Amino acid sequence: MSLKHRLMPYIAQLITSDGLRNGRRVLSALTGVDRVAHFYFRADDPYSWLLAQQLPAFCERFPITIVPKVMPAVPQALYPEPQLYEQWALHDASTCAQLHGLEFPARAAIPSKDTVLKATRVLLSHEGQADFLDVANTVGRHIWEGHTAAIDALAAGSNIISENDAIAMAQQRQDGFLKEGHYLSGTLRVGAEWYWGPDRLDHLALRLAAKPHHQADALALGHWRQLQLLPNLHADGETLEFFFSFRSPYSYIALERTFRLSQHYRLDLKIRPVLPMVMRGLTVPTPKRMYILTDSKREAELAQVPFGKICDPVGVGVERCLALWPLAERQGKLESYLLNASIGIWSEGAHVAEDKDLEHIVTKSGLDWAEAKKAIKDEGWRERAEKNRVDMVAAGNWGVPAFRFRGEIFWGQDRISAVEQRVIALARQA
Repeated sequence: MSLKHRLMPYIAQLITSDGLRNGRRVLSALTGVDRVAHFYFRADDPYSWLLAQQLPAFCERFPITIVPKVMPAVPQALYPEPQLYEQWALHDASTCAQLHGLEFPARAAIPSKDTVLKATRVLLSHEGQADFLDVANTVGRHIWEGHTAAIDALAAGSNIISENDAIAMAQQRQDGFLKEGHYLSGTLRVGAEWYWGPDRLDHLALRLAAKPHHQADALALGHWRQLQLLPNLHADGETLEFFFSFRSPYSYIALERTFRLSQHYRLDLKIRPVLPMVMRGLTVPTPKRMYILTDSKREAELAQVPFGKICDPVGVGVERCLALWPLAERQGKLESYLLNASIGIWSEGAHVAEDKDLEHIVTKSGLDWAEAKKAIKDEGWRERAEKNRVDMVAAGNWGVPAFRFRGEIFWGQDRISAVEQRVIALARQA
């Protein structure tokens, strides 16, 4: 094992540690930035509007000041499939709005570049003013409901900055965005921590919850996360597909809840393995990797799964884990194998490219190591993983974890509760 792989679990453990996070928060408090949230708002980002809808009430309940920062289009290189992402985000924003009790039209369309530029000019002109959130909500509603004439009227105001000035400011901010440590708009930054969209606002609330009633409010913001697991409701014969990767921390965080969901409602769960993006020729920028690591730690805490002592399985480790998949499946041990392998990778520092650690996972899962060593040499899994990738992309998605239920695709472990809503609605019709 290389020195890099020996040190990796301990470096990851440090990066995701409570001590480092708490130390950063103390520093934020000492420098006075722990009660200031920089809001990165982009006119054509649906999540920016969803978050803007939540912030007025949030600021009334929690001691935070919003400092808006209007953003241009984020570089397409940061998205593995930018066209797919744009279309998918419209559908997901509608689902997200339902979960959080917000507004988003079911038939929203991607706005024109001209409309986005006019909207950006309006937003930049109000950026330093007290009415920014009101303006952002008005602009967001007009954009996503297709009221282009209303955007034109707002941009015709006497105090609106020029197109040239808006373009220059936007370009300057685009160049510096990654240096600030993130890659998505629709985010809040408080000190060194980032909170993306409505799905992470409860994390910020928990951080700010200094008083008992604040704690209750913070927990209430996360109500959408909880599986209901309603009694006496079943969906026998229905299939839930789960696109999974051993290198995806969110796949791991979703795993146990997905098992519970499918078992409770008697769903036929089909777990479909795919190769990680970087093993498919797609790049992941450093700010994205770092955010995913620290965000996964927060999400794992709420999901009550162990996380932090990580050994990246990319490459040979992923291949060996995938090669053992058919063996575990044939012997009825797939659930145990996936849980043990994922826990090993994401919380125990298991180096699955090495026999010693992989043998421990295999035997713990009730499999025979002698059989496993033979199975590792079989590369039949490659065709299966590629077919799963093709099917996932054809369904309108590009990454994991992803779920498909009755033809509808959901991306991310944040959407398990939305899957459950669809299952409940179907079960009630039976």
